[in-house]
Amino acid sequence: MKLSRLALVAGVAAIGLTSAAASYAQAREQFFPVLVYRTGAYAPNGTPWANGFVDYLKLTNARGGINGVRIIFEECETGYATDRSVECYERLKDKHGGATMFQSLSTGATFALTERAPIDKIPLITAGYGRSESQNGAVFTWNFPLLGTYWVGADVFEPPPIFLDTNLGLNRV
Repeated sequence: MKLSRLALVAGVAAIGLTSAAASYAQAREQFFPVLVYRTGAYAPNGTPWANGFVDYLKLTNARGGINGVRIIFEECETGYATDRSVECYERLKDKHGGATMFQSLSTGATFALTERAPIDKIPLITAGYGRSESQNGAVFTWNFPLLGTYWVGADVFEPPPIFLDTNLGLNRV
């Protein structure tokens, strides 16, 4: 009885160690597709952004990754064109085990990818642009407007309302 119990415990321990070693041996990588526009009419804005983002990914890897997880990435040139952004999305979404997220970098691409993101279960990051409805997470559950939308930007620059003060004339509040 003792011998069979000891054999059972040893067998369970061996299986546990084997599966733990196998999971530890798996590649600790996460794929970030990088949509860029170094060409086209918006290249003067897109080139420095793309260079900076890629440099940041490389720096993150040089510092050991994200909690030890190495970042792998692949660039895809969109030229700020919606059709090319969709093509890049379709080409990269399943690479290296699947995309972690997509940052579309344009309103046209955001509108085109918004319906695809929940189907593919890939977060769509829109930083300061995109659809105003995405502010409500219940409307587009896979869109993340990290820095707001155009409408939030418009609110920031809106001057305060002018009220008529009967004693002093026009005043800004």
